[in-house]
Amino acid sequence: MLNIAQALRLSTTSSAAFVGAGGKTTALFMTARQLAPALVATTAHLGDWQIAPADRHFIWAEDVPLPDIEAQIGTGITLITGPLHADHRYSGLSFAQTEKLRQLAGYHDLPLLLEADGSRQKSLKAPAEHEPIIPSFVGIVVVVAGLSGLNQPLSDETVHRAGLFSALGGLGMGENVTAEALARVLAHPQGGLKNIPGGARRLVLLNQADTTELQAAAHSMAEALLQAYEAVIVAALSDGRPSTVDRELLSIARRPPSIFARHDKIAGIILAAGEASRFGRPKQLLDYHGRPFVRAVAETALAAGLSPVIVVTGAHAEMVESALSDLPITITRNDEWKDGQSGAVKKGINALSSP
Repeated sequence: MLNIAQALRLSTTSSAAFVGAGGKTTALFMTARQLAPALVATTAHLGDWQIAPADRHFIWAEDVPLPDIEAQIGTGITLITGPLHADHRYSGLSFAQTEKLRQLAGYHDLPLLLEADGSRQKSLKAPAEHEPIIPSFVGIVVVVAGLSGLNQPLSDETVHRAGLFSALGGLGMGENVTAEALARVLAHPQGGLKNIPGGARRLVLLNQADTTELQAAAHSMAEALLQAYEAVIVAALSDGRPSTVDRELLSIARRPPSIFARHDKIAGIILAAGEASRFGRPKQLLDYHGRPFVRAVAETALAAGLSPVIVVTGAHAEMVESALSDLPITITRNDEWKDGQSGAVKKGINALSSP
């Protein structure tokens, strides 16, 4: 059975930040347990009721050296936070502190997982001006949303910072939260995408998909979200009730997660560079049910949801490209088309990494 670390494709050397709401802390500690030994820290706040899954906890004030923890980090989950405050929450670490943890994790080949914002135990949220607090070295950002918030009236009782969520999602206060509105918030530069480092992989975890209806809603959101994220994971890591967080966190090491799907971008590369003249004219342009053959293939790829669709042209490039001119595809030319198909394949793959 696929576990959450595998679904997120994290490794024992990953540096990842978890942001959002609706099972974020559960996802973080569950991932840490599966990758253990692991370092876990926060740049925001962490409630004293949320630290139970850690095997050991070190408090590190900003104005003192890093505690001598190296002898104890070889097994299990090691949690590092700032001091405890009167509101029963541990403060987050500074960027300078997380950089030292990154160096420590790198030296020992350990994953470093960070909780980078707060959600007040709500299923959904929108980020405030000061958050999320994500260090620039983070290579993977997991944006979590709890689907138990769908079809609930938008209010401060159901959504953390409901007013901001309303503005980003185009939804009025009191209206039921829809999958479309949630997708808009998650894909908004000031919403789910906020403060993600430029080179980081961006993943969405649609959690609390405890019913077939919520799973269907998650699948319906995937195509839109894949325009902004590398992958969309649909899961049920909790029972969807934030009020049960104490019991939930204490049991995450023993409960198998339910990973229902991982939606990824799948590219399509169409090789249309050859001379292909055995039929007396370019095969790419032969009529196929009233359309040039290459256009029919490209339209089929687009209809199947492939993105991006890349067409490699070469011989007859102008004519082939003219047949595709109004389609949302990427065209790359292989001027060395006479050298064989492998060159066209290389051109297509290289186009995937082009900005």
